[in-house]
Amino acid sequence: MEPQGKKYAIEYDEVDHIYRNVNATEGLLDKPKAPHYENLKGHTMAHLFEYMANEYEDKDFMGWRDIIKTHRVEKQSSNPEEKPKSWTTYELSDYQWMSYRKAKTDADRVGMGLKRLGIGKDDFVLIFASTCPEWFLISHGCFTQSATIVTAYDSMDEKAIRYIINQSKPKAIFADANTLPVVSKLLQHDSNGVKAVIYTGPDWEVSGHIRKLDGIANKSFEVVHIRELKKTGDDQAEIETVYPQADDLACIMYTSGSTGDPKGAQLTHGNLMAAIGSAGAMVGALLDKDEDIVISYLPLAHVLEFVISHFVGSMGCRLGFARARTLMDDAVAPTAGSGKSKGVGDLKALRPTLMAGVPTIWERIRKGILAEVNKQSFPIRTLFFAALNTKWAIVQATGSENIATQLIDKAVFAKAKELVGGRLRLALTGGAGISDETHRFLSMVLCYVISGYGLTEVGGIAAVTFPGLGHRLRTVGPPAPSLELKLVNVPDTEYTGDNGTGEIWFRGPAVMKGYFQMEEETKKVMTDDGWFKTGDIGTMNPDGTLSIKDRVKNLVKLSHGEYVALEKCEAIYRDSKDIKNICIIADNGAPVLLAVVEPSHHGASDKEILEVLKSQAKSSGLSKAETVQGVIVDDADWATNGFMTSSSKVKRRDIKKAHGKEIDEMLKKF
Repeated sequence: MEPQGKKYAIEYDEVDHIYRNVNATEGLLDKPKAPHYENLKGHTMAHLFEYMANEYEDKDFMGWRDIIKTHRVEKQSSNPEEKPKSWTTYELSDYQWMSYRKAKTDADRVGMGLKRLGIGKDDFVLIFASTCPEWFLISHGCFTQSATIVTAYDSMDEKAIRYIINQSKPKAIFADANTLPVVSKLLQHDSNGVKAVIYTGPDWEVSGHIRKLDGIANKSFEVVHIRELKKTGDDQAEIETVYPQADDLACIMYTSGSTGDPKGAQLTHGNLMAAIGSAGAMVGALLDKDEDIVISYLPLAHVLEFVISHFVGSMGCRLGFARARTLMDDAVAPTAGSGKSKGVGDLKALRPTLMAGVPTIWERIRKGILAEVNKQSFPIRTLFFAALNTKWAIVQATGSENIATQLIDKAVFAKAKELVGGRLRLALTGGAGISDETHRFLSMVLCYVISGYGLTEVGGIAAVTFPGLGHRLRTVGPPAPSLELKLVNVPDTEYTGDNGTGEIWFRGPAVMKGYFQMEEETKKVMTDDGWFKTGDIGTMNPDGTLSIKDRVKNLVKLSHGEYVALEKCEAIYRDSKDIKNICIIADNGAPVLLAVVEPSHHGASDKEILEVLKSQAKSSGLSKAETVQGVIVDDADWATNGFMTSSSKVKRRDIKKAHGKEIDEMLKKF
């Protein structure tokens, strides 16, 4: 996207403070457009995949690694009183590839298999599985028959899945080895109208779960492997596509439920195509179909991964599937007979050029790089940080990278780049705010970091930065051309549209129809004239780019009158190598900020972690009001104990409830 007078968005309506991307002043984008999509014949996901297969034919599209074998590893703790630590490592195959044409043919045949099972137009199919090629195929099998997919994170617990099944009443469920136990348990006593359980995975991994499903007395559903759905013969004439319309429901995408039961955002084919069109308009020119390989490991049930995967596929790029737990070498075992002492992680095996991630992933990568740097001698450590600061100074002064920064990359950062495969040139961060320090570090050491802002309810693409903006912090770029943005006054604060700031509302072709069977919840966030209230506070910068301040609900006014943005502070505190997860606790009128912390290492005391946080606050320039004054250390694994959503956000309410007594006692001291 080319800037027009260095203005990337304009105030389209100065009275109501409505902004539009400069490329959308004559009308909002409602579909992917030429030059990239001139041969696209319709405006649905079914038409998009058909276009991809026709455009790129025998080119590699989807790649994956099979699990050959798993190993249980156990290591005695340094503390003899603690139980040994154990974890699983995986022997993995090399990457195998499926062409665009083969993927489309398989999806078509899956669609015909669904039709044989009695599943067709307007029926629901729940996809409850990890990210993998079969996830993609089952979704497009549904789209070829105008069926609607219902998505759930593979990490959701039994309670959440029961709620989703009871609400959506799917006719079929797609599951894998990780999720089949939950499905089996839920269908033991009530099939809820499910006609089929479709599964994927090798027999050695799923056979036990399938026996349990087959053993359910008087079961009213079939149990079938996805490969069986493809058996429609080799004659392409047997494929009968039932094309959906743009207004038809493509997906009910359930959010991770940070504040209660999951909510199902209803996204039409038109919504999704508008979002993909925005991605193409904003960053499509940056992609190279002959060179780019994108690593896909985030949940496809998350709108960010879903839209990105389809966007890069529509641009002819290769899409390599991976697992979050095997991204790095440490969880990969050497293949038997290889003679190697260590396996190769997905990043090194695939060597991607593009990668999307959420802040927790990027912080994990940054801390991993720093751990390697800190193993080096003092002169090398000094050189590394001097190079980082020098490169940052150069790009801030010149506005772009140049020969000098390239020399720094080769001389100092080459080894760090190899940790992510050595070819990464663009990274996208989204899902939540990333701290300035992590953003700056990754931008200088690894590659240009695109900041994205989006919500499930607006198709995931609401604003995006791009290299033409230069290396900038604290902005997510201009609004997407498929949406117009309004800034609405936040009562009792200085956040007003007249000041160029306020709660962000969106309207346009990418905005959802509403929450599935939740009319009251929909009314809370949707206006009669089509505006979706995000609950986020934003500021429009003079050049038309957007900066996110925090969530309205996370903006608290302390007893002395200071406003504090909790998520912004949490992102800064998480930069510390000693902090794995943090949840800041404060209500309006509270005297100070308290924090519940999952430390990076077990055994840390409240006092030690408080000192870490105060040091981090001071070095990052946080105010006294933003400095945590009391800490509760919680050594449990937040990823598994219910304190984190499936998209890696803290469940503030649950954490506060779990530590309510300790919080009340601590507040009495202030």
